[in-house]
Amino acid sequence: MQAIINDLASPGLAPALEANMAAFWSAYGRGSGCTLHAAGGAAWFYTGLPVPLFNGVVLARFKEAEVLPTIESLRAEIAERRAPALWWLGPSSTPANLGALLRQHGLQPAGQAPGMAVDLALLNSAPPAVEGLVIQKVDSPDLQALWARTAAVGSEFPEAAEDMARLETSLTDAQYKAQLRLIGYLDGVAVASSAMVLDAGVAGIYAVATLPQARRKGIGQAMTVAPLLEARQMGYRVGILQASAMGYPIYQRIGFQDVCKFNLYFQSN
Repeated sequence: MQAIINDLASPGLAPALEANMAAFWSAYGRGSGCTLHAAGGAAWFYTGLPVPLFNGVVLARFKEAEVLPTIESLRAEIAERRAPALWWLGPSSTPANLGALLRQHGLQPAGQAPGMAVDLALLNSAPPAVEGLVIQKVDSPDLQALWARTAAVGSEFPEAAEDMARLETSLTDAQYKAQLRLIGYLDGVAVASSAMVLDAGVAGIYAVATLPQARRKGIGQAMTVAPLLEARQMGYRVGILQASAMGYPIYQRIGFQDVCKFNLYFQSN
């Protein structure tokens, strides 16, 4: 078992945040018809879904001579399947001039995403109560597909919902099965999703999404806190995530604090 990160002051927290994120996204590279390359501290994957989040570099620890070959490998995938990709540059990304190298080869800056962490000891002992909300674990192919469709629509890429459902149901390996996925039902209707990865000594939260008609009821907060409480029962001390602009104020209310910034780069050819 990997060493548990004990608190937010740990020097290993930022690298653990990066490694946990790579573990979540790399699972999709093992899906049917997908590509995954993970070696030497770097990881990139390509699914062909027309959403940049589902293609790209999720652990950017390269030697300078490896950068252009990786760009070219992704370029070949994009030329064949036409889906763009994202590069995530975190605090441990190398070489130091990686952003400049990406711009030099035609990639475009695509903003930043904060990496955040929370001390699990500070969470209340139960998720926030939302009338009519029931949270269920995904444990069958039918629920995998429902989770994927809910996450896609809640994340505002409904055009990819069916492709995402097909990809999700193709994931069957042990590393994927070790991840937790949750569906939130409001009055019996699936309206929310979240996922958790226990890796690199932290509990990572992903794919927190709520359908537009069910927002502003506290559902996103409940879907975030529920898996973190389960991780706390298992002995984990720190929860992490990468925040969207929509989710950031919710995570602050839960108690998440900024740890680092990810610089994003968009690759379309």
